[in-house]
Formats: sequence, C-alpha cells, structure tokens
Amino acid sequence: MLNDLNIKFKYDSDKDDLINEFYMPVLSNSSEYYRMSGFFSSTSLAISAQGISNFIINDGKMKLICSAVLSKEDKRIIEESNENPTKFIERYALNDFRSMNEGFVKEHVEALGWMLANDLLEIKIAIPKNDQGIFHSKIGVLKDDEDNIISFSGSDNETASGWLHNIEEFKVFCSWDESEKKFVYSDLDDFNRYWRGDTVKTDVVDIPLAIKNELIKLAPKSKNDLTIFKSKKSKIKLRDYQNEAIKNWFNNDCCGLLEMATGTGKTFTALSCFKELADSKDKLVTVIACPQSHLIDQWVKDVKIFHDGKIIIASGKNSNWKDDLKNLRKKFLYGAIDKAVVMTTHASLSSDYFIKTIKKFDVERLLIVDEVHGIGSFKQRLGLNECYEYRLGLSATPKRWFDEEGTTIIEDFFKGTVYEFDISRALTEINPDTNETYLAPYYYYPIIVDLNDEEYDEYISYSYKIAQILSSKKIKNKDKELTKYNTLRQRIINNAENKYFEFDRLLKENPGIDKLIVFCSPQQIDYVQQILNENRVIPQHKFTEKESATISKITGMSERDEILQLFAEGSYKALVAIKCLDEGVDVPVAETAIIMSSTSNPREHVQRRGRILRRAPGKKYAVIYDILVFPEEQTDAGSKIMKKEILRYKEFAENAINSYDCLKLLRKYYDMVVE
Repeated sequence: MLNDLNIKFKYDSDKDDLINEFYMPVLSNSSEYYRMSGFFSSTSLAISAQGISNFIINDGKMKLICSAVLSKEDKRIIEESNENPTKFIERYALNDFRSMNEGFVKEHVEALGWMLANDLLEIKIAIPKNDQGIFHSKIGVLKDDEDNIISFSGSDNETASGWLHNIEEFKVFCSWDESEKKFVYSDLDDFNRYWRGDTVKTDVVDIPLAIKNELIKLAPKSKNDLTIFKSKKSKIKLRDYQNEAIKNWFNNDCCGLLEMATGTGKTFTALSCFKELADSKDKLVTVIACPQSHLIDQWVKDVKIFHDGKIIIASGKNSNWKDDLKNLRKKFLYGAIDKAVVMTTHASLSSDYFIKTIKKFDVERLLIVDEVHGIGSFKQRLGLNECYEYRLGLSATPKRWFDEEGTTIIEDFFKGTVYEFDISRALTEINPDTNETYLAPYYYYPIIVDLNDEEYDEYISYSYKIAQILSSKKIKNKDKELTKYNTLRQRIINNAENKYFEFDRLLKENPGIDKLIVFCSPQQIDYVQQILNENRVIPQHKFTEKESATISKITGMSERDEILQLFAEGSYKALVAIKCLDEGVDVPVAETAIIMSSTSNPREHVQRRGRILRRAPGKKYAVIYDILVFPEEQTDAGSKIMKKEILRYKEFAENAINSYDCLKLLRKYYDMVVE
C-alpha cells in the first residue's frame, strides 16, 4: 500500500531521481492514477507510463487531462481553415504517433494503448477558451486499494524533459497524515472539477476517436506481450556459474546453501532461483530475512527487478508489520493475491508472532536467508521452521565460529551446500563482462606492535584467572565466567596503546588519504576520530549501531544510508566502523582499510575484506593495513597471543598482491611460535 512507502514531502530533480525514487514506486503501489499536465505528445504519454508495468499488473485505472501546445502559427492555420481545434490536435497527434521510432517512447505508449483497449485508461484534452493563455495545472493524485491517497503538485510537466532532464521540484501530500489531508482532497477536488468540465476558462473534451484508435493499434492483444515486460526481464544477464548454482539448487529439491564471496552476484543468483520457482507455482509466499534492518532497503531494490507484485516489510522498520502480515494471509485466503514477498530480519523471523502467522499461510513457502551464518544462534535458529518447503541460504562463510551445533543445524535445515565461489576464486577469475577479476586485487601491509608492560601483566593476570576457572569444580556458571574473562583479555589485544602511535604514523606517511574505512573497537572510536581530525582526514563519520537505520520521511533515507551516500560522493573522507560494516553493506568506493581491532573469527576477516574489495569505476586495487600484536617476549602468554593474530595475518596475506613478502615476514614469527 502507499502508506508502506517512504515518501518524502518534497522531491527535487537536482538531487533526487524522480522516476526511480518517486514515480515508479508510487505507481507500482497504486490502483488509480489521476493526472493533469500542461503538455500532450507521445513523449508525455511515455513518461506517464513510467512504472506502469506494476500498475498494469494491479489492473490500475488511469485518467489523464493534458493540453496540446498550439503555437501562433497553429492558431493562424486553425482560424484560416475554420478547422475545429480538436481536429487540428487529432492531426498533430496522429503525425506524432506515426513518426515514433524511439524504443523507450514506443514501448510505453504501447502500454497505454493496451490500457485504452481494455478500458483502463481515459484521456481528455484541455483547450484554453478564446486562445487566452495555456492550460498549466500540474497535479497528480494516486489511490491504493485501501483508499490511501497521495497527491503531488509542482513545476514538473508530464514530458520526457520534465521528468528526466529539467530541474524540477514538487511537493507531496499524504491522506494518512492529518496535517496534509486537506491538501490531498483539495487536489483531488480540482482534478474532478476539470474532469467534469466545471471550468470557466478551459474546455475539457474527450480525446478524439482517431487518436484513441491509433493508440490501440500500437497495443498487442495480450498483456504478457507488452514490450515493457519483455525488456524488464531481459535486463539481468546471468553468468554461467550463476546458472550452474541455480541448476544445483533445483536439483537439490529447491534447498541449499550458496557459499559465494562478496561481488560474485549471490543476491541476483538467489533472486533468479526465486523467480524461476515463483513462475512455476500458482501460489507462493517468499520470506527474505536479513541480519539487520538497514540491509532490507538494499534487498527491496533488487527484489523489484524480479518481482512486480506485493512486498511487505515485517520488521521494526514498519510499526504495522504484524497487521500487514495478517492481512497478507487473508488476501491469499480470499484469492486476492497469489504471489508476495515478505522482507524481514533474522530477529523478526524467529519471533513467536512471525512463526505462528507464517505457518497459517495455506500456500507453499520459500525462505531465503541472507548472511545465513547469523541465523544459527540459539534464539534465531527458531526461525528455521519446517513449514518452509523451499529453502535458500546465502553467505560467503556459512560456518559458525566455535559453534559446531549451530553450523550443523544450518547445514541440515538447508540440506547442504549446493554451490561455492570463494574469495580466492573471486580475486583471480576474470569476469567476462568487465575483463577484470570479480573483486579488486589488494596489497596487505601488516604493522606489528607489542603490548606495554602494564597491558602484558594484565593479560597474564586474566589468563591465570581463566586457568583457575577451568580447573575449579566449585565455580557455578563456568561458561559465563569464562566468556567474561576471555572478553576482558581479548580487549587488551584489541585496544593496545601502541596501536594509536602506529595509526598516527600511518596517517602522517599518507597525507591526503581518503576513501578510507577504519575498523575499530568501541573503546577506540573516540580516540581514532581525534587522530583522524589531527591529521586533517576530515570530514569523517562513525558508522556504528547508534546511527539510525530508520527511514526519515523528510529525506527518504536512513541516517546510515545518508552517511554511505556522502562517503560515496567524497563528502566524507573516512568511515570509522564498529561491526556494522562487517555484514552485507555495499561500500564499493572504499579503497583503503586500516584494521585497529579484530577478532580471530575467519568470517569477520572475509566480510571486512569484502567491504574493501568490491569493484568501483576507476578502482584498480585496494590497500589493507592491519595492526597486529606480536609480543617480543616469548612466554606462553606471548605465544598464545601470536597464534591468534597469525591466523588473521595468514588469511589476509595468502591472497594479497604482495603475498610473497608478507608470508616471508610471517615465517619469522611463525617459526617462533612453532618452536
């Protein structure tokens, strides 16, 4: 429904994509569209049809009032020949249609012809009386099936240049907002008044029959033969390995895990599986679960390429999601809908209400889980319900670190891995579409630091405490106590004081550094930002769980999306991240990463490299600086610290451009640990 959309109160083509951010989403979610505009031509009709494919699927009805532009010469010809103005407009429009050769215009006007032929479109023409002025009203009104209404009005014309090229702006009002309702109904009343012809200075007449017939001639007999549907399907070209992955999934009874590295197209592979399955089913509800709510928006954009029907958001992003999910079930029950996609988070997927409601759907169900390793935790694995007949899990690294039980549950539920495309392959195999590797190559520069005396003593103290807990038979809640002291001990490594000196030195040796991501701990973030400021790496911004993922009605974006956009545009030189950039967020423009803090979890290593290695225009390679703790004093404690840090060193070094030099240096430390 329209009230599910994130609609801003104002759109400006200087900074907004009017077609993709406003026009297509609102038309796709509407059942009625009324439009008054100042110009009439085949081009204007084509732009009227932007986003029309979903509108046609919804059996939407459209009413258009527009005006032919009559020049002084046109008016002179009309007067001298005593020709009726509507006849002149008819002749003008017929010539316009018959000379159409631009594919974009032709395919969209064809869609309007189909709507005319099927009584889904009415067009009227406004002609100013007594040749006084021009008809210049620009109002649009859209309704959905639940009588939610939006109206928009402003400078934009219903022309190609108006929507695509001119610097235009318009305001939007929503009926479900009490403060805006009066403006919506004022616009609706104005449209109806013109449609009825209750006007003083303007004649409003039906479109000439000849024009209507000419439009209908352009239309195919079947809705499915409309070019707009065919062209939409042809936009996605799958690679051979993606087709192989899809085939393997179907051969595994439409179940399985795709272990595919960042940048190899696992999202489109998954959605192609979904599309092929949905096309073969009379009824299907598809649930797509993301680890975090801010990733839902990214998925929705891709889902719309493959799916023209209903999409609902069932997460904290939508306060009415429980009612929406319940109403969706009713629509399936009453036959009002046969395909739908439910976007949710891992947390909502595993909630009691979601599980109970989705089990009541009397249709087949497909579950797609992004970053599937996250769903294996004790609480969230409840979302892996047997009611889903079809299952697809996505992750570059689906195995859970130190959780063999969770890993086994994931593998059993999804019935194993059906396709792999690891990061090593993505860094070496050529993408035939670009003649480059799928991921950007990278240089790896490890920077070795030691703990100071106080940190080292504290580390040994915590290690002694851990040993006591392990050997004791009296301590209750051993696991809780072990987790506590392991966390405190790891925090010493993560926040070693000497890391700040190396970070400062690194920035001084690389003046002008930008397109930078710094991965750090919560304890480091303030000081890291201070050091960036002192080295003139400004402006920069933190990216943590505190930055909101909630969509603002004013901007139409979440705080996180705005930060990422400003970073992509170069307005921010650096992002300082805690965890939130580890999973799923696309930051292809990033060229340099500095790792101030990390765990020994190999999945974190893969995910962080994925953030920095995505391809972007002009990006030839990436650079990763990794600040590691290798104690010089070779005690048992020092050896344990090095073993953990070496795991990451080795993981990053093996696939780097300069891997030989990295591994040569590592050998020195590796031998020390082994000995």
